[in-house]
Amino acid sequence: MIRLLGRALERLAAGPSKSVLPRQRCAVAPHLFLFVVLFLVTGAGPAGAANPPVQLVSVRRYYSLFLSTPTRPGEPVYPRIHYQGVWECVNWGGAGDISLFQQEPAHLPYLDFRAKANGVPIPVQKQGDRYWVPLHFPGGQRVRVQIESLQQVLPVDPGQKIDSFEDLIQPTGWRPPVVNYWVVVDLGRLFSAYMLQESKSPAFGLAPRSVPSSPPSSAFPQFLANKILQVSPKGFRIEGNKIWWYYHNLGDASSSPQLGTLRVVWQAWYR
Repeated sequence: MIRLLGRALERLAAGPSKSVLPRQRCAVAPHLFLFVVLFLVTGAGPAGAANPPVQLVSVRRYYSLFLSTPTRPGEPVYPRIHYQGVWECVNWGGAGDISLFQQEPAHLPYLDFRAKANGVPIPVQKQGDRYWVPLHFPGGQRVRVQIESLQQVLPVDPGQKIDSFEDLIQPTGWRPPVVNYWVVVDLGRLFSAYMLQESKSPAFGLAPRSVPSSPPSSAFPQFLANKILQVSPKGFRIEGNKIWWYYHNLGDASSSPQLGTLRVVWQAWYR
């Protein structure tokens, strides 16, 4: 989720802008896995708040769900999320510093977190449950920000054997529009782990595999219907073992949908 920091703009309006702007922070809901970018707009007056100079041109957000590999016989497996985000931004205003942080929820702790800007690694600092990434945004320039993380998925209610993850996917606070916005959830590795377990005794409703290395074409839709309990928002498409969303020109009041929260809930048969 991306928000514009109103108080910072008020301070800028009250006095002259600095060439290097201080890092600012805002509060977020602690139960969500959030990607938050705070842009401090150079210049003074309410017009800066209404017309932020940084445009988020393109976003690609890719989530891959899988199970850990046991290191010894009998060791339990655990769900993991590998996240890759690519943000193409253009600054139509003056130069400034950007600070972003990514919240670490209690039920989705990080095993790894990395960031790059235009292909150059950025030092990441963890403070409490937030991973801070400092960025310098040159005026009139394009910046490509890459975020990569590996997350654990801890059971919220182990008795029910249900696991889930969620992420806010509503971009706000940018100069509109967000031209291209993709969200992809790759269930291929999770599906393969399930099929491997069920290869000798297929689950009820799943067609048996005629060739061990090639699951039947009907198997994944049945897996999606039987083991994936919830996928939101609506309007996703299925391609192979992936579910995905695509949006165009977000921020245009006449056509922008309300995206809300990405959420996937599945039955944890492996627990």
